[in-house]
Amino acid sequence: MLKVLLTLLLCGSLFGSEDPTSEIRVQLTTDSRLEPLYLGSFQKEATPLTDAYLKELEQVLKFDLNYSGHTHVLTKNAEKETILLNNDIAKAFEKNLWRKFGAAHVVKGIIQNSTLTVLVFSSQSGKLKSFKDVSLTGTLATDRGQIHKLADAINEALFNSASFANTRILYCVQMKSSIGGTDWISEIWECDWDGKNARQITKENSYCVTPVFLPSKNGTKDRFLYVSYKIGQPKIYIASLKEAAGKRLVDLKGNQLLPTLSLNCDKLAFICDAGGRTDLFVQDFSPNGAESGRPKQLFSYPRSTQASPTFSPDGSMIAFVSDKDGPPRIYVIPSKAQEKRAEARLITKQNKESSCPAWSPDGTKLAYSAKVNAVRQIWVYDFKTGEERQLTAGPGHKENPTWAPDSLHLVFNSTDPLSSELYLVNLNQPEAIKITQGIGKKQYPTWGPK
Repeated sequence: MLKVLLTLLLCGSLFGSEDPTSEIRVQLTTDSRLEPLYLGSFQKEATPLTDAYLKELEQVLKFDLNYSGHTHVLTKNAEKETILLNNDIAKAFEKNLWRKFGAAHVVKGIIQNSTLTVLVFSSQSGKLKSFKDVSLTGTLATDRGQIHKLADAINEALFNSASFANTRILYCVQMKSSIGGTDWISEIWECDWDGKNARQITKENSYCVTPVFLPSKNGTKDRFLYVSYKIGQPKIYIASLKEAAGKRLVDLKGNQLLPTLSLNCDKLAFICDAGGRTDLFVQDFSPNGAESGRPKQLFSYPRSTQASPTFSPDGSMIAFVSDKDGPPRIYVIPSKAQEKRAEARLITKQNKESSCPAWSPDGTKLAYSAKVNAVRQIWVYDFKTGEERQLTAGPGHKENPTWAPDSLHLVFNSTDPLSSELYLVNLNQPEAIKITQGIGKKQYPTWGPK
């Protein structure tokens, strides 16, 4: 079989025990200062929705704004709440008063019947913006999506930020096949960006790993690729969130692992041992979810293992992991196959054991996992400066980072024998937030399209 254990090591999975209760800390010096924002309690006017339910919706919006990477939500107090109750807009949003309170922005929500209206005030410019007709159903799973959309709209208005809150995350949940059993299975799940609304997608009772969304170039946002062992060898399959039964994709012998797609959805890269070694292959691809032509070997090296390809946003380059020079490190090569083997340019020079790279959608950065004092941490490489900067710190291995569409947020998984969970972090905020919990090891997260 493909050098499975070594490949899994390159993309991160087999490590010693760590303390699962230890906090994950962020090491990176932030580039932007978070602006203080006051979020008032939702005010209701003749609505069938209960106070407890409105409180839940308010907490969803608070999470979205507090971890947006642009603002931090200030603590509530009675004086500010009384001011926001004023129906006189000029008095409720008096610029100098909110400046005195230290609030750069103020958010007030009003619910009439089943419709939410939100007013967003900037004490810096004195401008007031209204977000009207946010329809609520009374069903939390549905209304959470409406609040996420609202948060994206607020961040776009205030900071010209790309959407991130109204997106989904695919990941794997690994668990024993039965109570007391010894066999492991892994299925694909999805959740909202905050870990809520989690649900199982595949039901193969097999081993499904490394999902990746198809970029939404043709308007669809629910299809994804993944690797399944259901026929014995790992093969690449394509499925949708509605129809989770995967269809075999690549017609190539051997083991296939770690598929990734270009943002233009015209190229597929993956790892395969069809030639006898674990090599990097590339395949022409079409937005309708079909491969075109035959796969081509892009990179091979004697007595070495390649792993974890990721495309640059324009699809012209691929970053990948190789142990061709000793410990696994990250290299970059052109994505177009050539008669003469392309020279691989080393990226991660500071760390000698680096894995699972992820290219940011804006093309400026590469996130990856690297060992620091025998513990795997998340790092970020800046293509503009050539600098490698450590993002996380503290005990517990951290692996498999992937970027949100805004190129600011990352999701990654912790790894230890007892617990593996998903965490959120952004480059402007020194705090990693655990978003999953419960039975099963959560691994290989991938962020969905806008």
